Amino acid sequence: MKISTGITFTISSFFQTISGMTISLFALSMIGPEKIGLWHAALILKPYINFAQLGLTQGLGRELPFYMGRNDDKKVKQYASNAQLITILYSFLTVIISIFLIVFYADSIQEKLIFITAGIFISTMFVDNYLSSTYRSSKSFKDLSKVYVLVSIIGLMLIPLIYYFNFNGYLILLSVQSIFSTILLIFFRPFKIKSIFNKVIYINSIKVGFPMLTLNFLRNIPDTYPKIIILFFMSVTALGTTAPANAVLTAFAMFPLAIAKYVYPTMTYDYGRDGDRIRLWKKIKKICGYLLLLGCIGLLSSFIIPWGIKNFFPKYQDAIYITIIATGIGFLRMFSIIFNVFNTLKSYAAQFKVSVIRNASYLLFPASLYFLFSGDDPLLIIFIGILFAELISNVFMFYFVYKVTHINTISV
Repeated sequence: MKISTGITFTISSFFQTISGMTISLFALSMIGPEKIGLWHAALILKPYINFAQLGLTQGLGRELPFYMGRNDDKKVKQYASNAQLITILYSFLTVIISIFLIVFYADSIQEKLIFITAGIFISTMFVDNYLSSTYRSSKSFKDLSKVYVLVSIIGLMLIPLIYYFNFNGYLILLSVQSIFSTILLIFFRPFKIKSIFNKVIYINSIKVGFPMLTLNFLRNIPDTYPKIIILFFMSVTALGTTAPANAVLTAFAMFPLAIAKYVYPTMTYDYGRDGDRIRLWKKIKKICGYLLLLGCIGLLSSFIIPWGIKNFFPKYQDAIYITIIATGIGFLRMFSIIFNVFNTLKSYAAQFKVSVIRNASYLLFPASLYFLFSGDDPLLIIFIGILFAELISNVFMFYFVYKVTHINTISV
């Protein structure tokens, strides 16, 4: 029996989610919050660094499937070869900066390892973002499924590093897994082409991608606000205490994010072919139905969280209640993948409104509740604020997605 590309990709994405969750849980069972907090603090800068490419890969991710839908192979290759060259330059620059920081700023072995891991994460992030944007055909998605499975297996095989080397082993695992993922993405890349700079294509990629990058950044950056509040007003250890909750959020997010890599280009491909907005809305409703079912299953984990943390992660017993709340936050965040429809339709005005509302909600609720009602459990109050903020931003997101997909009958 022939299995469809969508099902294959879904299964591999699910396996990747389970693998990532297993690694995170094992790390939490071995590493205390003070060390995990150091790594989470280092990762706060990651979303800001995406701005360095000015939206190049975002523009590529939108234009490739659009021109594929129009059967314009020449344009497709021009966009891919141009982005490939710029990505190589950015990755090379990141390596140089990382070496400089390691030599002149890192003192201990652990600090050097943190800088090395962060450097690998960022340099491979540029490459992975570019390559992931080029996986747009049925065959390429099957290849991407292989990458997910192989990288997940490698990560599971490296778990003993955490057991023997604790936090340093965890950093080594993350580094090796990132490098291996990039190597496989390069090996299976759909476009084996020369890197050629094209000024017109580059400028157009930025014109299309920079608004998308800015608005996606504006939408996603609120996720760092609570971490900054915790780090600034509490401590690194307090940030590390949120690790079980962050593991839950990551588990809820990994599957939708992986699916978005398939759904977004197919939506854009269909829209480039027929320009039918109502068809996009119907597809969104179908996707939300699947997410609702999957999310409800995920919510059941809240019943075993107290038992799980007490028996397997005793260092994190203070995180029981925030981890339970994180299941609700993670459930709501699953639906964020429909935000991609704004990019497909280039509905930047509506996208901006949704992003501003999310920023305002994340600034208002977690911070105000923290300062008004923190008491003996400030982390709990902050997470309750995040839950309210996510609920409100989701309501407005669905409202504006409906408007942009029914633009023939409703003025936006």
